Amino acid sequence: MLAELTSTHAGIGLIAAGALIAWIFAWRLRKQDLQTFLFARAPQLPVRTLSAHDDAWLRGAVVSHDPLTCPWFDVRCVAYGYSIEEKRTEHYRDSDGKRKSRTTWVTVHSSGETADFTLDDDGDRIDVALTRGECEAQQNLGTDYEHSRLRHSAWALPLGATVSAFGVKRDDGSFGPLRNVPLLVTFMTRTERVRASAAAEGWLFFAALFFLFAGVGAGAGVLMEAERWEQWLLPAGIGLGAIAPQWALLTYNRLVRLRQQVHTAEKQVSIELAQRAQLVPNLVAVVEAASGHERDLLEHLAAVRSGGSLDEQVRGEEHARGAASAVLALHERYPDLKTDALYLDLHQRLWTIEETVAHARGFYNDTVTEWNDRTQQVPSKLVAAAAGMRPKRLFETGDEVDLPPRLDLT
Repeated sequence: MLAELTSTHAGIGLIAAGALIAWIFAWRLRKQDLQTFLFARAPQLPVRTLSAHDDAWLRGAVVSHDPLTCPWFDVRCVAYGYSIEEKRTEHYRDSDGKRKSRTTWVTVHSSGETADFTLDDDGDRIDVALTRGECEAQQNLGTDYEHSRLRHSAWALPLGATVSAFGVKRDDGSFGPLRNVPLLVTFMTRTERVRASAAAEGWLFFAALFFLFAGVGAGAGVLMEAERWEQWLLPAGIGLGAIAPQWALLTYNRLVRLRQQVHTAEKQVSIELAQRAQLVPNLVAVVEAASGHERDLLEHLAAVRSGGSLDEQVRGEEHARGAASAVLALHERYPDLKTDALYLDLHQRLWTIEETVAHARGFYNDTVTEWNDRTQQVPSKLVAAAAGMRPKRLFETGDEVDLPPRLDLT
């Protein structure tokens, strides 16, 4: 009776444990999906082009006028983790009663500290609130033995290191976390970090299904007292049956979140196009001041609009991009414009907007491509079809117009 009770408890325990672990991975998948979206949505921008509340990726060198010093290694840095380990020998007896010993390293002291720093982007600088963010930029300083039984080890973010920072420019001019956007400092580039985050999503999705399958299958096998391999076929089938609704639910939730991301990306494109359209009066003024003979350019500028359907935005984008590129190159035909403060300010703002518009279009197309793939590829197509989810159109504008180089205002 006791053996049956124990077997029943063990089977139920395995099923419950598998379900709980699967739920934890599913919850973590949702958070990882949001993180990937935030990382991918933010463009890589120069420091000088940032405006308040812009979320972006920056890249530059670590600078600090009041750096930290990593203990023992004496490395000047803005973040470090340090530990001292002691070599200890433990004596014990094995299952046969023989006396044996084993040696391990035990941490006897650890410390760490983080400080805010300044990011230098080719002379343009911004303060980064690292104390309120996460630092993935960890350079291993190695291990140094004080003597045979004591060793020191550390990691640090040293001065001069080139890092990427993801965050938001805040009202006080610093770069850090704001609302749902965190601050992250990493050695990876933006592209590398987005790919790593997306790969983590795939592993979390797999883990959520695997642990449910393993827990239910193993629990069912214990309850059925399966011993030979052929007796495990039915429990394995029960495990597969258990993950089918879990897979459908996770797939549907990911499609819903991706659909929301598509809508957000489309809205972001509209916002950037509206900001560009707000510059049109100044664009016209600059062109007229430079030369009243630039009639074609004036006509293209007059046609720049914001709003409307996606089709209307696509049709207008080719003209708008070409007009913007022509305005940004006016100083090549009219050198006196390089001394015009209005033109220089306009050039800087327009160049930034064009880069942001290009990123917003690219992000929208990437998001829609992922959406179309998931709604058209088996097996996720089955869930999408049942939910009435259909492919969406890309923001394609034909041949891309290259922008002239940004003027160096230094």
